[in-house]
Amino acid sequence: MKTVNPSGRSHQKSSPQHQEVLAVDALCHMGAALGVLELHAERAGSAMVCAARDLLRGYHASADQAVASLQAGDRAAGVLPQLSQDLGYAIEVIDRVNDDAPDDLVLYAVTCLLRSARSFADGRPRESA
Repeated sequence: MKTVNPSGRSHQKSSPQHQEVLAVDALCHMGAALGVLELHAERAGSAMVCAARDLLRGYHASADQAVASLQAGDRAAGVLPQLSQDLGYAIEVIDRVNDDAPDDLVLYAVTCLLRSARSFADGRPRESA
């Protein structure tokens, strides 16, 4: 059965194990994006990049807690939709920061990693991700 989250993307109702795998994969891609953004924020010296980094840190910490609860056996519904929504917000912010900079390729790479993470959270991992 499909449900539609607020972003308009559908989520497949799948087994708890499959949801856990998707959440862990999304968290890994999100962590990679955060790592790149943290390194970039140290060098960029931009308040906007640092703010985007701090936002992503908060979303990553929340996602990490949610995934840990899934792995501990708490099958709380809504982990993937919330993760997808948070990733959507982070993507939007980083895209906005990148619009203000002269085509920062590192921020573009961060956005690509976050889009990949979101594809897992949406239950539709891309082959190229």
